Amino acid sequence: MNLWAWLLVFALFLVVAGLILGRFLFERAANWCAGEMSKADGPVQQAPMPRIVRDFARRNGAGRGPRVRRVELGQSVEMRLERRGRWTRLWAWQWICVREPGFVWKAGQQLWRPLAKILVLDAYVWGEGRLWVNLLGAIPVVRAKGADIDRGEAMRYLAELPWVPDAILENGALIWNQIEAQRVRVSLGEVAVEFRFDGAGDIVEMTAKGRPVRDPDGESRLRDWRGRFSEYRWIGGRRIPARGEVGYDYPDGYEPYWRGEINACHLRH
Repeated sequence: MNLWAWLLVFALFLVVAGLILGRFLFERAANWCAGEMSKADGPVQQAPMPRIVRDFARRNGAGRGPRVRRVELGQSVEMRLERRGRWTRLWAWQWICVREPGFVWKAGQQLWRPLAKILVLDAYVWGEGRLWVNLLGAIPVVRAKGADIDRGEAMRYLAELPWVPDAILENGALIWNQIEAQRVRVSLGEVAVEFRFDGAGDIVEMTAKGRPVRDPDGESRLRDWRGRFSEYRWIGGRRIPARGEVGYDYPDGYEPYWRGEINACHLRH
């Protein structure tokens, strides 16, 4: 084997080693976040809340059986990774804490086992948000944290409460206020979202003001944020919306960037 062949083999070795190391570091970060979620288990604190909210949580299974510490959701999702971009199909798995605000969302698209075309880690742990995006499972293209990410991830925890009725009932950090007969606001510190209920008492819409989003020009701006929930059914012991969509209001109209289906729900005690 000549010198150039050896150099090619060595270069391929370095590429493979780099991909393996990058994937290892990504998985280690995701596992650390998930491990911290397992520690986040405060006492049950039922905050005052409108009757429509309490009825929603209890009707959908909250408070039944052993105490739930966190919920794990399997998801099949589509995302736009940039505005007006094409939809990318991803697998996803999410851990959501019940009595402390926090979640970990790991998503990806496989290219070839064990190589991933893209991996995404979105998390809110102990009041701090983080967003990682890796190409080929290993090459970092996004490493975001800071005040805007903290705010955005706190809002995401609130927006996804319909998937965790136990958190609605037991997380004392949440502050609830009724705005109209079928509209309520839930706050966490300085951030808040609003939910709209339909005539049957199910949450069907989420809206929020001032969620940070990075525009194509690279600038971070505050945009109105909204989402929809539908197809409620019993999955893994809780009645939750099986489908959802979320997006931003831009000057030229609303554009969704995430839509998906819940295909598994596990209650962890």
